[in-house]
Amino acid sequence: MKDVVIKKIPIGTDIEKLLGKKPLEADSSAYEEYSHAANILSQRFKPRAILKECSVKTTTGNTILIGGHVYKSKILKHLLSDNQRVFLYLLTIGDMPTNLIQTEKYLVNSLKLPVIASSMRYLKKTIQLEHGIDKIGMVNPGLLPDWSIEANQIIFNTFGNTTKSIGMEITKYSTMRPLYSSSGILFEDLLDYCECQTCPIDACIGREARFVQSA
Repeated sequence: MKDVVIKKIPIGTDIEKLLGKKPLEADSSAYEEYSHAANILSQRFKPRAILKECSVKTTTGNTILIGGHVYKSKILKHLLSDNQRVFLYLLTIGDMPTNLIQTEKYLVNSLKLPVIASSMRYLKKTIQLEHGIDKIGMVNPGLLPDWSIEANQIIFNTFGNTTKSIGMEITKYSTMRPLYSSSGILFEDLLDYCECQTCPIDACIGREARFVQSA
């Protein structure tokens, strides 16, 4: 399958939806400042993503092949079955504009995580609707106990030069640029799995389930 580039992921400007609660009085100056920051995000940030549909091939041990590339993880092999279709993805909200005043930078930075969480939900919903998937799961390099961040290199290699179309690059340390970016595998979840159960970052705004030590 060819790479599918999504360049128009919407950013909402509703503060309550972005933060997941009502943190401020609607008539307060702070609320107005956050609303201004949300407008900056909506107008000047361009969340983008790339998707590639691939087939899974199980092999010996704890390795599987996805799109012809080798991935080693006991958890991945448990979650994915032979010939299952999965979707490799890269997602970014882009770089910070350079001409913001200090207060704008602070407020915009505080909304970046909610925006990338919202963009991730949009990406999942797009796949669900276009491919008739009832429940979608996600796994990310570095967040599974036995799948290191170095797997980012394999995902980037799968997309080749298409990564440039959304302005993403990878460092020799397997971290991604721009900073607020994500990579991983989306798949039809038949085992009621949630990666959040393996992640100890309690404050994550995208958390969908509580951390379970033995997950």
